[in-house]
Amino acid sequence: MKLYSMRDIAEEVGKDKSNVYRYIKKHNIAYTDVKERAMLFNATQKNSIVKGMTGESISNVAQRSQRTQHNEDKNQKDNDTSQVIAAMQANIENLKEQNTLLVKQLESKDKQLNEAQKLVDQQQQLNLSTQHLLNQQNEPSEVKQQTQQPEENNDYQKKATKKSFFKRLFDN
Repeated sequence: MKLYSMRDIAEEVGKDKSNVYRYIKKHNIAYTDVKERAMLFNATQKNSIVKGMTGESISNVAQRSQRTQHNEDKNQKDNDTSQVIAAMQANIENLKEQNTLLVKQLESKDKQLNEAQKLVDQQQQLNLSTQHLLNQQNEPSEVKQQTQQPEENNDYQKKATKKSFFKRLFDN
C-alpha cells in the first residue's frame, strides 16, 4: 500500500502545501501514518482530498467568475448611470444658458417697449399742442366775426332805444 505526503498531494492538485493543510484541517480528514513529522495519506484519502480540492477550486473559480461578471455588470451599470447623469447635467447647463439668454432678451424688449411708449406719449403731446395752435389760429377770425355781429346789434339797439316809438315804426 502506497502512502502520499501533503507535498505529493499539493503537486498533484497544483496548489501550495499550506492550502492542502487548510483543506485537510477544515474537512477533518484523518491521516494514515506519520513519518518524520510528515502526515501520510492512503490512496483513498488522497483521492478524496484531490477530488475535494479540485472540485472546490472549480467551484471557487465559478464563484470568482460569477463575482467578476457581477462586478463587471455593476461597473457597466454604474458607467451607464454616470453617462446618463453627465448627459442630464450637460442638458441642464444648456437650458440654464438658454434661460439666461431669454431673460436678457426679455429685458431688452421691455426697454424697447418703454422707449416706444415714451415716444408715443411725446407724439400725443405734440399732436395736442399742434391742434391747440391750429385752433387758436382759426379762432380769431371766427371770434372776430362773432364779436363784430353783436357789436353791430348793440349799436342798432342803442340807436333804436334813442328813437321814439313812432320813429321806430315809420323810420325804417
